[in-house]
Amino acid sequence: MAQHQLDCSICTRLKTVRDDPAFITETATGVAVMGSQWFRGYCVFLCKLPATELDELPPDFGRDYLDDMARLAQAVRAVVQPHKLNLELLGNIVPHLHWHIFPRRLDEEHPLKPVWLCMPPDYEEAPHAFDATRDAPLRDAIRVEFEC
Repeated sequence: MAQHQLDCSICTRLKTVRDDPAFITETATGVAVMGSQWFRGYCVFLCKLPATELDELPPDFGRDYLDDMARLAQAVRAVVQPHKLNLELLGNIVPHLHWHIFPRRLDEEHPLKPVWLCMPPDYEEAPHAFDATRDAPLRDAIRVEFEC
């Protein structure tokens, strides 16, 4: 069974994420950040508690975490206006709760494939990595929509 790691990369990132140019917003349960922009508007919602599975969260916190993730997804959808949103909670590589919010478009090369099967191996590297100059307006629009 997957277990949270002492050297968790998400726990480490949470300590300084507010200084990260990809930082969108923070709630009582998590932190929203922009990810690689292979899918324009892709965001990640990081849980503030070091848990691996949803059922490990205290019930009220878990419900609030899901509500906050849904609010972020709604903000992304309002700003990006995709054909579909793919919401994924995996944790196979980093066993710390975090949601992936992927806006999908019909004009993609493979719009019906799962995201992990149509991204190139270098999707996190330039030119797709979050770029503060290029992506700040999108980040800011998502932040404004989330806070409405």
